[in-house]
Amino acid sequence: MNGTEASDDGTARLAGTAALGGYFAIPAFGADEGEELATLLSDAGTVRTFVERTRRAIAASTDSDPSDVPQRVAASSFQLNLVARLVSPAVGAAALYGAVPVLTPTSVRWTDTAHHSPRLGTVDPGWLVAPTPALAAEVISNSLLTNVFGPLAEILRTTASLSAHVSRGNAISAANGAVTVMATSRPDLATAGRALVRALLDAGPLTGTGHFVGGQFVRRSCCLFYRAPRSGLCQDCVLDATQLQRTRR
Repeated sequence: MNGTEASDDGTARLAGTAALGGYFAIPAFGADEGEELATLLSDAGTVRTFVERTRRAIAASTDSDPSDVPQRVAASSFQLNLVARLVSPAVGAAALYGAVPVLTPTSVRWTDTAHHSPRLGTVDPGWLVAPTPALAAEVISNSLLTNVFGPLAEILRTTASLSAHVSRGNAISAANGAVTVMATSRPDLATAGRALVRALLDAGPLTGTGHFVGGQFVRRSCCLFYRAPRSGLCQDCVLDATQLQRTRR
């Protein structure tokens, strides 16, 4: 992995990144707190449990029956939530500090809170200096995307029939969404954030998963949430109204 190791205080950088908003916060866990994320990424039974909890949560939020929520919709929602909570700190730190926390299946920990997604934290993640969008994208691709999102996509493919195409689209959507949220409180970081999204689209696992049209990001897949009861399309959805009507026939 390219990039030089950052030698200054990573704890301060995590705290500064967390100030951007809730999804940018990944708290420091104690050395014995939680389990390595690797255990979740290899445990089909636990993943199914989280998907089913997500299914019930979607049903509750739409005043519908869980049986009306397709399993793939729940799996996509679970995956998108987990991805957003990990990619947001990486994107935020890259824009703020020109350095990226190396989030891996061993440096990220999780605990089960009986909710529809696990509580996440980290134990002493390494940091790599990444002063350009291309370098930041490379660090994120070689660590988080390859070693965390890749196994997550695979276990959801085998347990819930969620396609890798949708999973990859969720990942780039989460990265772009992080920039959108970040820009509300720090508009000065928007340019650097969008440049990082473009760099993720140009190289690595997320190549070609989206594009910009007149400055508006559009992903090349759908998160499937429109299939849930009383739902609609996301702002970056590939589907337009005509395509959606055809899909529902």
